[in-house]
Amino acid sequence: MESFTHKYFSTNYEDVNEEVLLERRISPYVTLRPGDLVALLKLHSSLPISLKLNCNHDNSYGYRKIDTLFEKGQLELSPGDTDDEKNCNEVTSFVCRGAEQGHVPAEYKVKGLRRHEFPVIGVFIDKRICPGFQYHVRKVGINNFLWGNKARTLESIGMGYGRRMTFSGDQLNNNDCYFWSDTEPNGYAVSIQAVQVGQKFIIQNSFDTEVGEGIIEKVCAPQEEISMDSGKFGVTKHVRVTIACAVTYYQRHHYGLKELLCPKNLEIISGEAVLSKPRSSRKANFVNIEKVFLPRVGHCKLIPDS
Repeated sequence: MESFTHKYFSTNYEDVNEEVLLERRISPYVTLRPGDLVALLKLHSSLPISLKLNCNHDNSYGYRKIDTLFEKGQLELSPGDTDDEKNCNEVTSFVCRGAEQGHVPAEYKVKGLRRHEFPVIGVFIDKRICPGFQYHVRKVGINNFLWGNKARTLESIGMGYGRRMTFSGDQLNNNDCYFWSDTEPNGYAVSIQAVQVGQKFIIQNSFDTEVGEGIIEKVCAPQEEISMDSGKFGVTKHVRVTIACAVTYYQRHHYGLKELLCPKNLEIISGEAVLSKPRSSRKANFVNIEKVFLPRVGHCKLIPDS
């Protein structure tokens, strides 16, 4: 392998243009445009490109591993770049109108909501908040969530003007996980939870073949509901998630046997978690995480490991 590398990354001809040489010999193996290669060489050093391949004492041009082109320090975001977590934590204001929900014509302005949160204030409860799904709740203006910073399943939404919202508690006979919608002047911020640390998954490729398994090590960004479908059969929600998952891939053998191919690798996975609550059920079911792309598998989905 070493002689092969030397053959394709060195030359004995002094009159060969270095840029042409690199373009000709690297292009079959990596997808780099000539301009990209020049930019990488400039990024690695302030020396001119013509000096990058120095002539050795035996009049042959030295060679460098392509890996060294990527040894530059950590990339930094430009002023215009942001990540998902920063965007989700940006606070916004929201105007809530009770008349739009058939209540008294009261109007509230909630300041301090994050992009992934729903407002609850006075007679107004965001229509996307549904019993059977798990939510984090905080008072607007306070970062900590209620009830020990845990997500709780919403059990019921009461009637009237100041409606009682009851969540699952730790004790059946003494449940203190509830509040009335009109008790906080600044309002409440409610955010959905679709996945959590410790959940296990089976990875299925585009042919529905099991190719690996994983477990969530960390939720990397706030979970944001992007759509809701409510019909006669129940409610289905799609939630955008970004998670760090310890993944182990399978190696398939004949007769359907499989074995673990490699130890767990920590991978950052983004996709849409699908939650479904049938009318006959009191709790929503986790269906899968779809629209996932893994470098080793391609397009795939994560299904719960039951």
